[in-house]
Formats: sequence, structure tokens, C-alpha cells
Amino acid sequence: MKKIAAIGMGLACLGGLMGTVGQALAHPHVWVSVRTELVMDGTKVSAIKHHWLFDDAFSAFASQGLDENGDGKLSREELQPLAQVNVESLSEYDYFSDLYVKGAPAKEELPFTDPKDYWLSMKGDQLELHFTLPVVAELDGKADLVLDVYDPSFFVDFSFAEKNTAKLVGADESCKVALKKPEALDDDTIGLLAQIPADQREIPEDLMKMTSTLANQVQLTCK
Repeated sequence: MKKIAAIGMGLACLGGLMGTVGQALAHPHVWVSVRTELVMDGTKVSAIKHHWLFDDAFSAFASQGLDENGDGKLSREELQPLAQVNVESLSEYDYFSDLYVKGAPAKEELPFTDPKDYWLSMKGDQLELHFTLPVVAELDGKADLVLDVYDPSFFVDFSFAEKNTAKLVGADESCKVALKKPEALDDDTIGLLAQIPADQREIPEDLMKMTSTLANQVQLTCK
């Protein structure tokens, strides 16, 4: 999967942001807290709903100049053009989301169709992106499905929200979800990542082997 991270404003703007806040020499550059809903019809998954809360610094930078009426608040309407830029940018990176059958001989990512119902809201001083990813065809949870949310290049650091992390909507009562968090990187790896500048899209292969294990997993089982 192509997941060289560039959310919303793109790499150039992210680089500018990191220069502004003094973090230009440190992967990751953006932090995202993830909540996810699996939209289901019984045991079958029809869509993934993501709710991504961005860090304060990125939120402040990305929302500059969007308060068109000058009321000191950012409405959904004022944020909608940015929401569109976000989802259009994310499409190039497969929305940082893998959906696949657990235990399959080879991990085959199951494709999504174009996102819908996308918008941005403000949660305090932070931007939160909401969008729905319909699956190409309904997938049966009896096959034990796994959803990974992560950026293997670690330009963006995704982590599960502390509350309401994963929900089932319209699911059969036999369906359950479990969460699996990635193990923390060791200090040496963190130090090497900190030396990579914001304008470098690729990271060395040896580091990629480490960061590609940082998936936040939602595991679905139905009986």
C-alpha cells in the first residue's frame, strides 16, 4: 500500500508547519487520535466510518484563514473545502486503512470505494475529520476481519482514542470487536527517526521494517 504520509494540506504545508513549531527534524510530524465505526448489516461489513482528531499544532496551521465571517468560530461550512482537500489527499495513500481477512495465506487488502459523508469539526482547538469508506462489496465478519489504521512511514503517528475507540453499528449480537495496539518503538529507532526532515517522503528500509509494525488493529469476529 502507498502510505507516504501527507494529510490535507500536503507535504509542503506540513513542512512549513513543522518549521513553525520547531519540529522539522523529527518523525512523526502529525499526530492523529482514531475512533472507528464498523457499519454492518448483521454479520456483514458495508462501510468504515473514521473519526480522526488531529494534534493542536496541525489543527492551528491547517485552519488558518478559514474563519470567513470573523466570528471566532469555524463552522462546518467554513471547514468543508478543507475537508474535501483532506479526503482527496488521503485517497492517494489508501486512507491509511487496510481491511483484510485474518489468517489468510497472503494479506490481500480489500478495496474501498470513494469516501462519502465527509466533514471537519472543531473539538476544542483541534480539527476532527469524519468520513465514511464504503467497501466494494459487503464482507462477512464470520471470516474474521482485521482493520489496520497506520502510516508505515511514520510521518503520521496514529493511535487509538482512549474512549469510544471502535463501535459496531447495525451488527448482529454475535459480532465482537477487539483492539490490538502496536508495541512502542525503542529509543534507538526513535532517535534515528528524529533525524529525518519533514521534506523527506521515504525512510530507510531498515526503519520501514520497524515502523510498518505500528498498525492499530480493530479485529472483528462474528459467529
